[in-house]
Amino acid sequence: MAEQIPYGVATSLFNRLASAAFRELGRIYGVMDELEILKNTVESIKAVLLDAEDKQEQSHAVQNWVRRLKDVLLPADDLIDEFLIEDMIHKRDKAHNNKVTQVFHSLSISRAAFRRKMAHEIEKIQKSVNDVVKDMSVLNLNSNVVVVKKTNDVRRESSSFVLESEIIGREDDKKKIISLLRQSHENQNVSLVAIVGIGGLGKTALAQLVYNDDQVQNLFEKSMWVCVSDNFDVKTILKNMVALLTKDNIADKNLEELQNMLRANLTGTRYLLVLDDIWNESYEKWDELRTYLMCGAQGSKVVVTTRSKIVAQTMGVSDPYVLSGLTPEESWGLLKNITFPDDAIGVNQTLEPIGKKIAEKCKGVPLAIRSLGGILRSKREEREWIDVLQGDFWKLCEDKDSIMPVLKLSYNNLSPQQRQCFAYCSIFPQDWKLKKDELIQMWIAQGYLGCSVEEQCMEDVGNQFVNIFLMNSFFQDAELNDDGDVSGFKMHDLMHDLATQVAGNDCCYLDSRAKRCLGRPVHILVESDAFCMLESLDSSRLRTLIVLESNRNELDEEEFSVISNFKYLRVLKLRLLGSHKMLVGSIEKLKHLRHLDLTHCDGLKIHPKSTSNLVCLQTIKLLMCVGLSRKVLSKLINLRHLVIKGSMTFKDETPSRFKKLSIQQYKGLTLSNWTSPLTNINEIYLDGCLNLRYLSPLEHLPFLKSLELRYLLQLEYIYYEDPILHESFFPSLEILQLIACSKLKGWRRMRDDLNDINSSHHLLLPHFPSLSKLTIWSCERLTFMPTFPNIKKRLELGLVNAEIMEATLNIAESQYSIGFPPLSMLKSLKINATIMGIEKAPKDWFKNLTSLENLHFYFLMSKNLQVIEMWFKDNLNCLPSLRTINFEGIVGDVVKALPDWICNISSLQHLKVKECRDLVDLPDGMPRLTKLHTLEIIGCPLLIDECQREASVTCSKIAHIPNIITRGD
Repeated sequence: MAEQIPYGVATSLFNRLASAAFRELGRIYGVMDELEILKNTVESIKAVLLDAEDKQEQSHAVQNWVRRLKDVLLPADDLIDEFLIEDMIHKRDKAHNNKVTQVFHSLSISRAAFRRKMAHEIEKIQKSVNDVVKDMSVLNLNSNVVVVKKTNDVRRESSSFVLESEIIGREDDKKKIISLLRQSHENQNVSLVAIVGIGGLGKTALAQLVYNDDQVQNLFEKSMWVCVSDNFDVKTILKNMVALLTKDNIADKNLEELQNMLRANLTGTRYLLVLDDIWNESYEKWDELRTYLMCGAQGSKVVVTTRSKIVAQTMGVSDPYVLSGLTPEESWGLLKNITFPDDAIGVNQTLEPIGKKIAEKCKGVPLAIRSLGGILRSKREEREWIDVLQGDFWKLCEDKDSIMPVLKLSYNNLSPQQRQCFAYCSIFPQDWKLKKDELIQMWIAQGYLGCSVEEQCMEDVGNQFVNIFLMNSFFQDAELNDDGDVSGFKMHDLMHDLATQVAGNDCCYLDSRAKRCLGRPVHILVESDAFCMLESLDSSRLRTLIVLESNRNELDEEEFSVISNFKYLRVLKLRLLGSHKMLVGSIEKLKHLRHLDLTHCDGLKIHPKSTSNLVCLQTIKLLMCVGLSRKVLSKLINLRHLVIKGSMTFKDETPSRFKKLSIQQYKGLTLSNWTSPLTNINEIYLDGCLNLRYLSPLEHLPFLKSLELRYLLQLEYIYYEDPILHESFFPSLEILQLIACSKLKGWRRMRDDLNDINSSHHLLLPHFPSLSKLTIWSCERLTFMPTFPNIKKRLELGLVNAEIMEATLNIAESQYSIGFPPLSMLKSLKINATIMGIEKAPKDWFKNLTSLENLHFYFLMSKNLQVIEMWFKDNLNCLPSLRTINFEGIVGDVVKALPDWICNISSLQHLKVKECRDLVDLPDGMPRLTKLHTLEIIGCPLLIDECQREASVTCSKIAHIPNIITRGD
């Protein structure tokens, strides 16, 4: 197996040697010349790594050289890191003590002794590196091999991966699978449909198309999707099914309990189950699972996707649906959509015939087409396309009967940094749901995201890499949050195979089936029942350790102590339910640690002193950790993300270098003056903090982008300082969420009398200059806050007082900072019925919403509809940009039809009605909505009946709408 090229370690080592901090250290201790020589040597090694990766596949000598190189670079990087850690501790303690100390750190190493140690160790490193460098010329490693820098704008293309959902050429396949799902089998309640095809052909994508189809959803009472992959474990499959059917805690359920829960939910129910990516050829395993599935009602279906006809036959499917490749025309259509996404520009006529030949060579495999499309998207020269058409990799595809050489070509098109990040993902098992933020934090911890652009933060670089991986199909199945931003994704099995291939033995996943650990891994993900295998590892190499619970959740004291052997770890994540161990000895030895995640270790305790010298920590996530004082946290000088969950006592302030603060369920939390040192923080998240009556001023934090306050049941005020400078008032705040703060009255000036309700007023405050998203829910007492006239993306209001919106609407025109009326830039508005005093809002305020595209009303009563109707009564041309209206949960049997005013919105394209159970009709003016292309009616039984009855008046009102979706729940 090829060795992973140590791009990350070489880059990290070079960057540290070239850093101002280390050069200063070298100057102080008289080793400047030695450091300069070492830096130049490492730089020369870095220059040949790309060529070494290309040549090691054909040369065992090069492969051995790479292996030796890692044996030199890893300890060298650790040693340099150690010097920097000691220096950071020294400077930190000196600053804390506010006096010149004669000791370097707590071990009292004298400066002279440290200088001798440093010089000696650097000499040893240089000798080891020189031995490796000598062989570079012998192996003819070339420093001129480079990856062509992409000139395309990553941010501009960041959303193109969404085109993955526009699957080409599978409509007929979809119809045939749905037809199979409709077939009844009189002799069995539950029957199977198997989709068989080679890897990358789109079996999962087709199954997703079918699964999400409205016709299919209406066929079945319950639906479940379970990714199985190569570990066909019956208990795991049942767990996943029960988790989808119930909200019960199933972590500790045995097989008998799971079986009972499954039957309780599925007996007599017509259900659909998709088992994706099956490899199991054992009849006994399938027969065991099948016995649990037979409780469904007549017409229940199990759909399986697999690469093997043998698997289908094992499961009793004699005539599987064999998926064919795309036709040449469909293949070119897919490639064209990826490489020429802008219809206005059109297809380059010179490149089109070449592109058609490339598409045909992909033999109808969508993943291969997408992968090559990612490469060709940034190439516009004819010669570049011909090079791809005539590439040697096509012969490898034929010889191996695999598209892997095509995928490898895409990998070779990545930068060294991106290659390292992609290979790291092989540590996770197949079908794993990767969380974007966590993955980026781990990349940062490994030193993979060094910024080439000044003032660009590492998180931004990580997000760019994720976008590139999605656009080029290294990642897929992107999950989006409510704001449309990517929160997670998966890797296709073949892409996972590629990541495993390029990672070599550096990344390893161990579960109960693992017999041994190959090679000397650097990154390990291990399930708890295979934890004993860690004792056999080379502890000096391990940089990532992720431990997941499996059938065994607790480790004994001796096993747990093994962690302290891995003293060069950068990432440690433990997921062990029911653990009650002390990590004092283990954690304090891990001084190189950057990422520590113990949020799923219930009851796990850390002594505060064990963390105070972990000065490299960037991310710390803890659950019910006792005793983290301000003094201890203030020593974690490189902390960027702090997440603490669970009831606890937490004192005073937090370190000044935080990038993100997330605190949940603190009991007795006092946050007086806690914000003043947080000059670099960009996210604050407080959830369930009891006895918190006020927050100290936040408006001065220059980089604060997101402020979320949830369930702060005692919070009354958010203070601000006076006088206020408009230019420094929440200058970067983009997201503000105030959720269930039932006693919150608003912002209040520092030192004002708490008993004088008139001493502070929101009109004295500036407006939020950069606000993009504002959510206020269940804050009934909130009446004074900064205004938000320039809000851009989304405004959500529910269970609040209308005064907060009135203040914004009543801003005098002279106060407009941009010359436009308040809320005129807003794109999306969501309003709940229970906005106290909403009838007092200016009747023509809706005319301001000239940019509004989405309007959502939820839980309205008839009297609310009457108020809203007044807003539209005399203004037939309001909301000129509106595209979508959503009515959800109209309450009261008085309301039998939607209001007539919606028919005046000529721009309307999408109307959705949900959970309005008393509605029976639609407005008479519906035919006037000529641009309306989609009508969704969900959970409205009476209205659905009217729409589906051909002779009804309602049916005639919607005859012009091309896409009508109805669903019972």
